[in-house]
Amino acid sequence: MVVISAAILTREGRILFARQFLEITRVQLEALLGSFIRLIDSSMQHTFLENETTRFVYIPLDNIYLILLTSKDSNIVDDLETLRLLQKVVQHYCPYGLSDGSILKSSFEIAWAFDDVISMGYRESVTLAQILSYAEMESAEEKAFKEKLEAQIQEAKEASRKKQQELDKLRVIEAQKEAERATYSQPAQSVSVINTTTEMAPTIIKEAPVVKETAEPAVAKRLPKKGMDLKAKR
Repeated sequence: MVVISAAILTREGRILFARQFLEITRVQLEALLGSFIRLIDSSMQHTFLENETTRFVYIPLDNIYLILLTSKDSNIVDDLETLRLLQKVVQHYCPYGLSDGSILKSSFEIAWAFDDVISMGYRESVTLAQILSYAEMESAEEKAFKEKLEAQIQEAKEASRKKQQELDKLRVIEAQKEAERATYSQPAQSVSVINTTTEMAPTIIKEAPVVKETAEPAVAKRLPKKGMDLKAKR
């Protein structure tokens, strides 16, 4: 058998969930599911419908339809067996009823379980117990991964906090240095006083002439003496 998709639809035809196992576009899938709603008759007792290319194997569940889209040459007995296993999966993950909200809330878990049942369009030989066991192991691995990721995030936050503290200390030191440089660059008070006094009128000071001393001669020059001549001229 070849399963194209497994889907969950409301009775009105609204798609709540769809999982593709073969390459198919969203537009093609929506068109196929829309044709299913047009073909189905609630009074019919059949569990499958067919169009030109596809077979729809389905089960009505409360207010929804659980559907398998398969090729027309697939084995209908195998299709029904697979569909019943998918029904158990959906009911396990929606224990309080198959409402729109419960299906949407558990859509990820349902998708992972459907992948365990069908791979590349073919059913795997698994049971519901095995599927749930795989889910638990995946949950444990996911939990360990989340714990490791959380530890890495905490380490990164702590490293960032320490780095921020170092930067804050450097900023404080740099601010102190800037303050010291600003203090040293201001002029002293004594310089201001000197500048003030230099602006006053200058005092004129006359220098005394320098007198050069002349050395006296060691021996005074004798001059002729003149006096009264007491002798009468004759």
